[in-house]
Amino acid sequence: MSWVPFRARRLLRQMWFLPAVFCSAAIGMIALAHYSALLLPDELPFDVSSSAIEDILSIVAASMLSVAVFALATMVSALSAASQTATPRAVRLIAEDRTAQTSISIFVGAFLFSIVGIIGISGGLYTASGRLILFAAAIVVVAVVVGALIRWINLISSIGRVGETIGRAETAANAAFDELARRPGLGCREAATPPPGAVPVHAHAVGYVQHLEPARLQEVAADFGLLVHVAARPGTFVTPIRPLAFVVGPMSEEAATCIRSTFVVGDERTFDHDPRFGLIVLSEIASRALSPAVNDPGTAIAIIHTVLRIVDRWVGACEREEPPAFENLSVAPLSMRDLIDDAFRPIVRDGSDKVEVCLRLVNALAAIRALSPDLLGPAATRMLGDLLERARATMSHPADLEAVEDAVSAVADAPANARGGLMHAS
Repeated sequence: MSWVPFRARRLLRQMWFLPAVFCSAAIGMIALAHYSALLLPDELPFDVSSSAIEDILSIVAASMLSVAVFALATMVSALSAASQTATPRAVRLIAEDRTAQTSISIFVGAFLFSIVGIIGISGGLYTASGRLILFAAAIVVVAVVVGALIRWINLISSIGRVGETIGRAETAANAAFDELARRPGLGCREAATPPPGAVPVHAHAVGYVQHLEPARLQEVAADFGLLVHVAARPGTFVTPIRPLAFVVGPMSEEAATCIRSTFVVGDERTFDHDPRFGLIVLSEIASRALSPAVNDPGTAIAIIHTVLRIVDRWVGACEREEPPAFENLSVAPLSMRDLIDDAFRPIVRDGSDKVEVCLRLVNALAAIRALSPDLLGPAATRMLGDLLERARATMSHPADLEAVEDAVSAVADAPANARGGLMHAS
């Protein structure tokens, strides 16, 4: 994905963008009604009075103002609820919901259409043909508004709820993992360390790498005769001591500037191209659910199952890996230990005193180890050991601890790839 589509997609997700587009379309429709009348004959079989159109537009304007305010208030409440019951990092997923943005945009656009139409009629801008076209446009706007209201009523029953937020986070994580499965090295060769003698290139700003354009970076490397090792994958927090890349070859300030231009660094992490961030958001939701104030182990268990689905889908898609496309580039591979830590460590930390959560964790980690013994097996086994140690330190009831110890022992005794031998905690 190039830099332009990345910026365009971020622009399209802004809450103000669609309302601005619909408002422009509403004004354009009013202008079209005025100028299209010039193409129609002056004498028509029937005439629509100005008062009739003005009455319709007045009703639409009054109702749409109230509906738009109500919809925005509902959206604000949903964002606040998601922040309090899930995690603030998931708020962006709700704010970027296309159905909500489209509905609100239609309400605002219909209101503006009606106001501008009333102004045009009051100013005598429309002939009989123009009034006919405006009347037809008003009917279309009313039909579109009715459809938007139906979609909005269906949406408000779920938006902002914990289950819906988990589903949105899962969808975002799956999209990032699909790209990771297709291009685990972003199209570059994978190398754990930079080449000997490589020179670091740092970002001019401290922040998260949100996007990398490897095709452009390959062009820069080829033009300047360089070998570039990408040290900061999307999601990495770059600082003056953590560089973006390491370079081998004749370096210059111009080359360093061109290399920096292929990275987008921002204040926040994004779900695009950053599979770890989706897992972090999910684990934060589970961690809040396990807090004493909420005490909702069921949500944490749902998160565990969600993470397992994500990993299962990703491992299955890894078989379709594409060969490296950029010969001058190498990149640090994604750490499987960090991946498992992001997904499970907060749940292990906060749920180690709850036997039902621990049993689901054992089952999920055993399944992950079986899905990919070589890639994820060591990290999953390490997390199982951490879970057992924390359970021994926090569980007070001997029977609960015994159940967890038996579950971990059964997993430890089973072969790493024994998919059918996994325990199933119901």
